[in-house]
Amino acid sequence: MGVNEGEASLETQGAEAELALLEVEPGVAVLFGKAAPEGWDVEPFGLGDRSDREIVDALSNAVGAANVVAQGLGGLVSAQGLVRLSPETIRDLKTMQTMVEGNYNLGVLKQGGKFAAHIRWAPASGAQAASVLENLGPSFALLAISVQLTAISNKVDENIELTRDVLKALREDHWNTLEGLHETVAGAIDEAREVGTVTARIFGRVKHLEDSLRKERKTFTAHLDKHLKELETDYAGRRDYLRDNAEDIIADSQGVIMAENAYYRYLMLRAAEIAADEDRTAGDDELLRYLARKVPAERRDSMDRVARILEKLDVYCHLADLVSGRRWRLRDLRSRRSSSVNQTVSAMIEYVNRLRGAAYEEPTVLRPSIKVVKDKDDALSRVLDILTWVLPREEPLLALAEVSQGGFGRAIPGSDAVSGGAPGRLMGAASYLGITPTRLFLTPQSALTGDGSVQRSIPLSELRYVRLRTGKKGANLDIITKGENITVSFEDWAVEATHGEEIRRVTDLLMSFVNLPEEERCSMPELQQIETRSQLLEIETIE
Repeated sequence: MGVNEGEASLETQGAEAELALLEVEPGVAVLFGKAAPEGWDVEPFGLGDRSDREIVDALSNAVGAANVVAQGLGGLVSAQGLVRLSPETIRDLKTMQTMVEGNYNLGVLKQGGKFAAHIRWAPASGAQAASVLENLGPSFALLAISVQLTAISNKVDENIELTRDVLKALREDHWNTLEGLHETVAGAIDEAREVGTVTARIFGRVKHLEDSLRKERKTFTAHLDKHLKELETDYAGRRDYLRDNAEDIIADSQGVIMAENAYYRYLMLRAAEIAADEDRTAGDDELLRYLARKVPAERRDSMDRVARILEKLDVYCHLADLVSGRRWRLRDLRSRRSSSVNQTVSAMIEYVNRLRGAAYEEPTVLRPSIKVVKDKDDALSRVLDILTWVLPREEPLLALAEVSQGGFGRAIPGSDAVSGGAPGRLMGAASYLGITPTRLFLTPQSALTGDGSVQRSIPLSELRYVRLRTGKKGANLDIITKGENITVSFEDWAVEATHGEEIRRVTDLLMSFVNLPEEERCSMPELQQIETRSQLLEIETIE
C-alpha cells in the first residue's frame, strides 16, 4: 500500500525534509530522496535506458539550477522515480501551510497512524515546480511522456467495470469492438510495465489499431456533443432531457471514457516506443515534444466535457432523491437487476475525477445569513438541501424568506439564469424569496419542493428600488426592477418578534444592490437649472 492508494496523511510541521515530491501532472509526481518509504509504489520512468538516464540527469541539473527541491534535503536530490497520488492525498498535501522563508510546503507524512517521513511538496501549479520544469529543456518531453504512462493505471479501471452495463445494453453494436480495442491496448500497457520500457514488439501489438480507435472515439464524441447541446437550455428543458435520456447519457459517457482511454494509451505507447529508440533522431525528439504537448491537452479537454455532463446528471439525481424521497432506479436492460442511478453516476464521476487528478466534493451546504422562515417540520433544512443542488455550485445564498406573491406578469427574456424565465401568474402563492450575490429569485414553495425548480430569477443588476411598507397586519415589499414592479407580502408571524428585524435586513440587503446605470439616466439641463419663475418665463420667451 502506498501514497498512490490514498493511505498517506500529512500534518504540518516545520522540519528538514527527507523526501520531496515534485508534481509534474495532477496526480503524478517525481520522488526525490535517498530511498522511497516502505510500502510506496515507485515506478521507473520506463522509457528505456537512454531516455531514463536523460530524465534523471536533466532533473538533477534542473533542481540544482532552480535551487528549489534541494533546499532542506541536504543535497539528496536523487530522483527515485514516479509515484501516483490519489486525489485525497493531493488534497492533504495542498493543505500544508507555506513556510515563508523558503516558499515551500513542508509536512509530516504518516501511514497507518505512524510517522513515515518529513516531506516537501511542490505542486504542479506552484512556482517551484514551474522553475524546475522550465530548466529541463528538451528532456521535459521525455518526462511528460513518462508521467502520462504512469498516470495510466489499469487498477483505476477496476472501479469503472461495474458501471458499463448500460453501455453494453444500449450500444451493443459498438461494445464488442470497443472492449476488444480497450483490452488489447491495456494488455500492451501491462507488458510495458512488466519489462520497464516500450519495445517495438510491444507497440507492434497495437500499431494497426489507430484507425479503429479514431472511429470509436469520433462516434462517442458525437453522441456526447449532442447531449451537451441539448442541455444548453433553461432549467425545465434540462430537467426533462436528463429525465428522458439518462440511460443514453450514461452509456455515451461510458463510451467516451473507454474510447478516449484506449486512444490516449495508444498514443502514449507510440510516444514511449519512439523515446525508447536508442537511435532516435532530432526529428524524433521534436515529434516527442509535440506529442507531449498535444495529447495530454486533448485528453484533459475530453474528460472535462465528460465531467460537465456527469455533474449535471449528478445534480438531477440528487434533486430526484430530495423531492421524491426515493431513489431513482436505473434499469439493467440485460437482466432483471436494477441499480441506483446515483451509484452509477457517482462511480463514473469518481473515475473521471481520478483521471483528471481531482477529488469529488459535494456542493458546500447553504447557510443564509438572513432567514425569514417558519421552520415547521424541518421545512427549512429540506429547502436548503434542495437549493444546495439547484443553485450554481459555488454561489452562496445570502437570504431566504417565505413570502406570498400577489401576482406577476411575464418574466424578462434572458433574465433567469436558473430556470430560463418562465412566464405565469401566481395569485397569493406561498413562495420563497432568495438573494444571492448575483440574483434574486422568486418561486412557489410547491415548485421548489415538488420538482426542484426555481421559476423566476432576476439579476441584481436590474434592481432599481426597494420599498418596505408595514401595516397593521403583515408587510409588503415592493421590488422595482428594470422592466417591472414586483410586490411580495410577509404574513403576520413574519412581522412579529425577531422576524421583523430580519425583514428589514432583507430590505437593506436588496437596497444595497440598487443601481441606476448611466445609460438609463436622463438629463434636461435647460430645466434643471431653473430656480425662479422669471427664469422660466425668459426661456419660454426665447422659444
